[in-house]
Amino acid sequence: MVQDKQLPLPNDKTVSRKLWWLLKFFVTGLVLSYIFSTLQSEQKGVQSIGVVLGQLWVKENGITLLTMLLLVPANWALESLKWQRLALKAVPVTFKEAFRSTLTGLAVGVAVPAQLGDTLGRVASLRSDKRLLAIGAAVVSNGIQFYVSLVVGLVSWSLVGSSVPVSPTLSTIISGGLIFLVVLGPVVAYFRKSLTRWKSNFAFINKIAPYFQVISRYEAGDLLPPLLYGMFRYLVFMLQFVLALTLFNFPLTLVELTACVGLILLAKTIIPAINLFGDLGLREFIALFLFSQYGLPSEQVITATLLVWAINILGPLLVGIVLVWQHKWLSRHD
Repeated sequence: MVQDKQLPLPNDKTVSRKLWWLLKFFVTGLVLSYIFSTLQSEQKGVQSIGVVLGQLWVKENGITLLTMLLLVPANWALESLKWQRLALKAVPVTFKEAFRSTLTGLAVGVAVPAQLGDTLGRVASLRSDKRLLAIGAAVVSNGIQFYVSLVVGLVSWSLVGSSVPVSPTLSTIISGGLIFLVVLGPVVAYFRKSLTRWKSNFAFINKIAPYFQVISRYEAGDLLPPLLYGMFRYLVFMLQFVLALTLFNFPLTLVELTACVGLILLAKTIIPAINLFGDLGLREFIALFLFSQYGLPSEQVITATLLVWAINILGPLLVGIVLVWQHKWLSRHD
C-alpha cells in the first residue's frame, strides 16, 4: 500500500517549512480576498441591508437568533463526526482532530474551487504519515453531503418547482436530471468496490488510485452512520436558513420557505465553482430568483442570506484560518 512517506518530498526540512509558510500566506490572502469581495459585491445595497439588519436586533428575535448561534457547533460537529467515521478506515483520527481538520478544510476550500480545497485542507491537516490514504474518505464524505442535497432538492422541487419561473422544457429537464442523479447514487455506492479496482490506460490515474482504495473497504454498515450524520447536518443548516427567513414577515408557508431553502442549497451544491472565492453570490442570486415570484423585498432576502453566512460560515472560517497558521506538518506513525 502506498504511503505518504514514499512520495518524493524534499529532504531539506528548511525548504519544506518555507513552502508551508508560503502556502499559509497564499490561503490566508485568498480567504481575506473572498471576505472582502463578498462584502464589496453588496455595496449597492449595503445601506439598506444595514438598516434591515439593525432592525433584527430586538428582544422579540432573541430566541431565534440564539437558536441559530447554538446550531453552529452542532452543524460542524456533525460534519466532523461524519468525516471521522470515514477517515478511520484509513488513519486513526480523534474527534478533536477531525473537528480541526474540518475547519481547516473550510478555510482552504474558499481558496480552491469546487471540493478540491476542502479535501486538500482536511487531508493535509491530519497527523499521520499515511494521511494521503484518507483522500478517498474525503471524497466519500463530500459525496454523501452532495447526495443528501440532491434528495432534499428533488423533494423541494416537487413541492415548489411548478412555481419557479422557468420554461416547461427546462422544468422537465431539471426534474429528469434530479431523478437520474438520485437513482444513480445507490448504483455508484453498490459498485464502489468494482470502481476502485478498475484499471485505466492513463498512468496518472493508476498512480493516484491507491489513495482511493479506502472506498472499497467500506461495508454498508460503515456508510450508514456517516449518511445519517450528513442528513442531520443538512437539516441543521436548513433549519438555520429557515429561522433566518422567519425573522421577516414573509407571506409564505413554512413548507414553501423550507422548499425554497432546499432549492437554494441544491443550486449551491451543484454549481460550487461559479465563484472562485465562495458561494455567497450564487446563494443570493438563487434566493432572489426563487423569492421574486412572491414579491419579497430584495434587501430582506439578501439580509437573510448574509445572516446565515455570517453566523454559520464566517465564524468557523476565521477559526479555520487560525488553525491553518497553527498547523505544523507533523506525522503520527501508525
